[in-house]
Amino acid sequence: MPSSNPDSAAAQGLTEDVAVVRAAVEAVDGRVVLAAHSYGGVPATWAAAESDRVAELVLLAAFALDPGMSMTEWMGGDFPPSWIHSPDGLAVKAGDAEESVFSGVDPVLAAEAVKRLNWQGMRAFTEKLGAAPAGLPTTYVVATRDPALPPAVQEQWAARAAHRVRIASGHSPHLSHAGEVADVLAAAVARAASGGR
Repeated sequence: MPSSNPDSAAAQGLTEDVAVVRAAVEAVDGRVVLAAHSYGGVPATWAAAESDRVAELVLLAAFALDPGMSMTEWMGGDFPPSWIHSPDGLAVKAGDAEESVFSGVDPVLAAEAVKRLNWQGMRAFTEKLGAAPAGLPTTYVVATRDPALPPAVQEQWAARAAHRVRIASGHSPHLSHAGEVADVLAAAVARAASGGR
């Protein structure tokens, strides 16, 4: 995503992320099951609202904001105290990623994932969600042991989804419980292929 970059000054924002997701969806020949994790739920939601190719949206412990809200507003105007701000003030990153973002993930895999974390541009947090799809089937995967995004909040968002799945994982179920997530995605693809909900 353009909002993620090893150079804090080059990290862009939500609108650029939306454009990249939309382009990826449009590049697929046929219908798409669009899956997103954490912050990725925000650009994915917006991109899905602007495409007729998305058959289902799958949110993995993801932010399911309402249109007109930003990540910063949802967080109450500030970042968690453990987060690191870039010296130029243009980006942030989670300072406790192994304990929060990658909790419950195999330590070797978690260490590799942490090495790949970049700065995330401030505009990814301050720009407001421009749109959400109306009537699009959504699956929400609640990570019931998530220390980063409270499971109670995930349950509230999941209550609005057509399909809800609970996985006893930390914030990254696709890394710690890959088989269960693969099953969720396979079910979404099967529904999309059959035209069902």
